[in-house]
Amino acid sequence: MLLPTGLHRLVIEDGRFRNIVPESSDNKAVTVESGTHAESWNATGLVYLPTFADMHCHLDKHHIGERWFPLEPFQTLEKHLAYEKRLLSELKQPVRERAKLLVEQMLDYGTTRIRTHVDVDPEVGLRNLEAVLYVKEELRDEMDIEIVAFPQQGLLRSSSEQIVKDALALGADLVGGVDPAGLDGDMERSLQCMFDLATLTGKGIDLHLHDGGETGLATMRRFAELTMESGLRERTAVSHAYCLGEMTDADVQPILDILKDAGVSLISSVPIDRPMPRGYQILDTGVNFMLGSDNIRDAWSPFGNGDMLQRASRLAERENWVSDERLLGTYQWVSTGNLIPAEGDPADFLLVRAINAQHAVASVPTRAAVFKKGMRVR
Repeated sequence: MLLPTGLHRLVIEDGRFRNIVPESSDNKAVTVESGTHAESWNATGLVYLPTFADMHCHLDKHHIGERWFPLEPFQTLEKHLAYEKRLLSELKQPVRERAKLLVEQMLDYGTTRIRTHVDVDPEVGLRNLEAVLYVKEELRDEMDIEIVAFPQQGLLRSSSEQIVKDALALGADLVGGVDPAGLDGDMERSLQCMFDLATLTGKGIDLHLHDGGETGLATMRRFAELTMESGLRERTAVSHAYCLGEMTDADVQPILDILKDAGVSLISSVPIDRPMPRGYQILDTGVNFMLGSDNIRDAWSPFGNGDMLQRASRLAERENWVSDERLLGTYQWVSTGNLIPAEGDPADFLLVRAINAQHAVASVPTRAAVFKKGMRVR
């Protein structure tokens, strides 16, 4: 198979790469060994890519497998939250079945790591979380799933502090929140509540931030300060952060600097209908940046399919990254590993029919095979 460094034969043992051998021909280029048993795959003409990570999705709220729901245009956040509740009540499949359906679709596209936000509030309770935890366990050998306890209706607005705490005790991995100023109506109290929950339970935080302008920047500044004060460096993230794309480079740079110092990650779904953090500025500053699908055919959008290679391609095209260096650099924000594997690395990878890795991100070819821990899962 083709790596950025040329043709190689990969030998896998106990779920890791044992040998990575340069070859003049790529016949029988993948070998998996287990004890005395060995199995080989012919990877002629295929390009190696690390598997993908979708760092922002909602396994419990999509409509895949359901009838088509004509959507209403967004008006206000409060109205759309009520609209979403109504649509979710009309879905026929239980959350467990729908969540598994989307996980399997993502696996088909080569994703083996997911961070999913799962709704919890006094009305929903913990039932969505219980369903996703079941799927997480059922598919643990194929997909790594990280769960955010997400009070979609607002942490304070829906009085969800206790249910989020209960969700963390049950098995959720991170505290969620949404628009501390715009939805909860009290930025400081909302953020303090999130960080109190995180420090009390030893968890991280992933905040949905749609608030724009100076309100958004002020929220991010305070979020970074609280991250450092709480000792949660490298364990918090802000999703969306549209304000970073709305303001000038000069306005945004001080916020990016404090995010870098605090180890706060940024997560974007690469929207095409609104501003987003500017890729070149994030690269120059060195803030950790990740991509996710966010809405996949749900009450917010009829679009999306969970293909993270397609999402990376959209980012590169949006940023006008046409050089080989920039195209290859896009993988760092959607991948679980490196484009050039090393001996001892986990054997999580996929194969695509393309000229090379940069052609793959530009053309988004069909996945030929997906491997997790050295075993073919798709």
